[in-house]
Amino acid sequence: MLVYDRGRFLGSLDPIEVNADGSTVHISRFLVSPSVGSERRSLGPLLLVDVTLFLAERFPSIQTVCFTLTREIEIYGDGMMVATARSELLRSIGATGVHVQLKPDPSRPGNFVVRGVWRYTENNLAALRAASATQRARYREDCPDVRTGGYPLALLRRLARWWTQR
Repeated sequence: MLVYDRGRFLGSLDPIEVNADGSTVHISRFLVSPSVGSERRSLGPLLLVDVTLFLAERFPSIQTVCFTLTREIEIYGDGMMVATARSELLRSIGATGVHVQLKPDPSRPGNFVVRGVWRYTENNLAALRAASATQRARYREDCPDVRTGGYPLALLRRLARWWTQR
């Protein structure tokens, strides 16, 4: 899945796995575009929330989104801070079974995996929309020229074509 902010390529979610009946999606990793990677702000929370909202609102067959969020962070303190922020974000959108697990790699201490499961319910959808509004407001603060309304991140039409052709 490729993610854009209007014409600007932000990155891709890869891989996104879908079960056979199209009811469960697994999101594991966002690859930031090199042009965005050098910026100070973190787009991760906005992308995670808005991609989940996009899937929930546009594809009624999706009832569950599973997250396995990884990122190699070499400093233990920073890694734990990122893992904690990710787990709090997942809980804020109604995800359950949220837990943080240390990736056992002695050559790179401080790498964590955050897992959680978001299920489509009215309460979780409301929590997801509220989190999206919060993340969009933060994004607009960092980018005052970004227009409001709709998805600030335009997902390629390829996603819709891919979904219907699978």
